[in-house]
Amino acid sequence: MLDLTQPQIDEKFDPFGDLFGFYELEYNSQFPYRWSSDYAFVQMPFGYHLAPRYVATVRAQAGMGKPNPLIFLGNERPVASVTPTDVFRVYRLLLPPAPPGDANVRLELQTQPRTLNGDNRPLGVVLSDIELRGLPHTNWPAQALLPVAFGLIWGLARWRGARIRDALLICVPLGAALLSLYAFAGPGPLSYATLAAASLGAAAVAMLIARQSYARLSLALLGTLISFSGMIWSTWLSDDVFISFRYAQNLVAGNGLVYNPGERVEGYTNFLYTMLAALVLRLGGDPVYWTYLSGVGFALGLLLLTYWLAARLLGSSWALVAALLVATSQSLLLHSARGGGLETALYALLLLTTVAVYLGALRGRGQVNLALAITGVLLALATLTRPEGALLLMITAFHYTAYDLAGVDLRPGAIARTIRHKGGLGALIGPYMLLIVPFFIWRYTYYGDLLPNTFYAKVGGGLRALPRGLAYSWGFAQTMGGPLLLLCLAGLIPDWRGALRSWRGYILLLLGVYTVYIIAVGGDVFRGERFFVPLVSLVAILFADGLAQIVRTAMARPTLRLVTPVLVAVLLSVYSLYALERTRSIDYIIKGMDESVWLYREIGWWMADHAGPDESIAVIGAGAIAYYGQHTTIDMLGLTDHHIARVVMPNMGAGAAGHEKSDPAYVINERRPTYIPDLWQGYFTDQTELRANYYLITIKTRYGRDLVMWKRRS
Repeated sequence: MLDLTQPQIDEKFDPFGDLFGFYELEYNSQFPYRWSSDYAFVQMPFGYHLAPRYVATVRAQAGMGKPNPLIFLGNERPVASVTPTDVFRVYRLLLPPAPPGDANVRLELQTQPRTLNGDNRPLGVVLSDIELRGLPHTNWPAQALLPVAFGLIWGLARWRGARIRDALLICVPLGAALLSLYAFAGPGPLSYATLAAASLGAAAVAMLIARQSYARLSLALLGTLISFSGMIWSTWLSDDVFISFRYAQNLVAGNGLVYNPGERVEGYTNFLYTMLAALVLRLGGDPVYWTYLSGVGFALGLLLLTYWLAARLLGSSWALVAALLVATSQSLLLHSARGGGLETALYALLLLTTVAVYLGALRGRGQVNLALAITGVLLALATLTRPEGALLLMITAFHYTAYDLAGVDLRPGAIARTIRHKGGLGALIGPYMLLIVPFFIWRYTYYGDLLPNTFYAKVGGGLRALPRGLAYSWGFAQTMGGPLLLLCLAGLIPDWRGALRSWRGYILLLLGVYTVYIIAVGGDVFRGERFFVPLVSLVAILFADGLAQIVRTAMARPTLRLVTPVLVAVLLSVYSLYALERTRSIDYIIKGMDESVWLYREIGWWMADHAGPDESIAVIGAGAIAYYGQHTTIDMLGLTDHHIARVVMPNMGAGAAGHEKSDPAYVINERRPTYIPDLWQGYFTDQTELRANYYLITIKTRYGRDLVMWKRRS
């Protein structure tokens, strides 16, 4: 139920509801109420993934004399027309099924506008509440999937040596968790059947990589938490991901890997991810759906690989602690299973896989040079996904050189002979260079730059960026426990020299250098400290290692032997619950960012429907508008514009990362866009030229919204 008499959306409805066209709460002598405008709608994102049909209940009245007919629409399709009276009446409406390609449930209210004396607002009707309720239905895919899947999990557990009782202890709690989520979870961008399949797939992998039944069950339940996090918490997509989709769209259309046809500017930093999006488009898929699905898959991969690696370094029980920290990290979930859409989770998985293979090479298992060569290939793939992959190569090459030369004859000639005989460094760097050098040659010949255009748009400011980077790093530290992060160093206590020569030294080196880099560039603008997400698994492993050392020390004392397990259990429980709840304070910001993206989509659709082939638009949100509009788009922040990215700005580094570059005169006089959404008129601090060259128009989007645009004078 959406109670419109409350100052905010009822929490039973939030975060699943979006409102448009409703005015603020008002009062008279009898009751509180809200006016609608002449066109208003309430939307439940992805509601049709929860139920195939909905009933809407609306309590409304005319609010003044001479009422006009009120038209109810469901996803822009007429449902009913009524004439409200001066008393509240309840209207119940059966909404149509989902239109093709749209899983959002939308109820629109449309009427002729009226005005009251002294009130210039266009008024519709007075409302107190709206309810959107899914009709009971049978989810046949889920009904068919669950029994078969549990049979497979049962059989796999038994095949892996589990007793009948242990197999039951795995399947029964997992089944109870999935049934509870079916009954109580809200709508999400992926269907219940899809998420259940992902959860059961993770459980199947857990049967293979874990030996103890408690570990298998724990991993299965943590995998379920990750899979369904987009139904448990609000989901979102960054507008920036649509920049990559725009490049992929043009590539598939034959226009080249460009943002605007004819303009060779590298406005992305995720070549491999953009190529994957192009593959999805080439195969006829929807990159938006793919990015939600892949986010769940990458997050599950991080969970399972974290456990697998930690089990080999620390043992199964402490590996579960690391897995728990990964599964409950809202920073990680926010940029993977809950959406985000960017390449962050893929890059994190490549980084963790690199660490696992490299540490295996250091432990001398199997063909060492082959493992180092695979490490080089993985580092190259990471570099093609994020530029920071080059930093990972330098860290790894430095560590391997120091590790390989430890304890050898330090005379120059002896060192040279050792390097020639071992050849491991060449096995590491050679495959990397074979992949990356051709890419850099292509980049320079195609775009004319060795670095992406986004580097010039975002990076700069020198020491001015350090306070922003330090604040960004402290924000991430708080999400991982604040002072508790000191536990990551506890593994050094017994023998710090020996610990630094072990796997701990490599991970600490990687974390330290990478953190310094993030501070130096000033972080980024996204909530959840996105740049730190690839480090979450490594922090979790070191945290578990340090906690294990503290527990071993405490258990050696008879007075602490009984209380220590209880204290550890309480610590981990409080830590995990805190981590899971930590985005509550910023969920409204995340939700607002997501609503902005879909508003940009409507602007893009309007461009596709109404703009001429030679018309263009200037924007600050350069993703969804360009992707859905498919017209020339000028990015006023310079991510995809060569000139703006290289503008020298005063106090660069002190503002929001990636939002500091601008050149209003260049946009108006040289790029000369046909349209500029009024959303961003604040970009033009001196509006003299804007008003001299443009005039205001009102457009109506596909969803019926009225939006104001500046249009260039002919």
